[in-house]
Amino acid sequence: MNPERRASPRIAVQQQISISLGNGGDITGITENISRGGAFLYCDRFILLGTKLRLLLVLPAEISESGSVQASCLSKVVRLEDQLKEGKFAIALAFLNVETFPRA
Repeated sequence: MNPERRASPRIAVQQQISISLGNGGDITGITENISRGGAFLYCDRFILLGTKLRLLLVLPAEISESGSVQASCLSKVVRLEDQLKEGKFAIALAFLNVETFPRA
């Protein structure tokens, strides 16, 4: 078995998130896991590999190191899964820029 090659560990977090596609379209998704470098999620719409989008989500305390915080994450689609899960598309994202702010 190969050791984990990620720069930061993934945290299993299932939360509903808002995804802004940049063309005025917003959709929702559900995260499966989040790390400092990205997220793996499911959504209802197919999004092309390489697409840049913005996520609005809550980063858990294990990632933010200052308690859970809301975040706006400019992200890029880096991997797509071939199989749908319960009719949803599986997408891996790399965070390009993360802005955090206190939870309301």
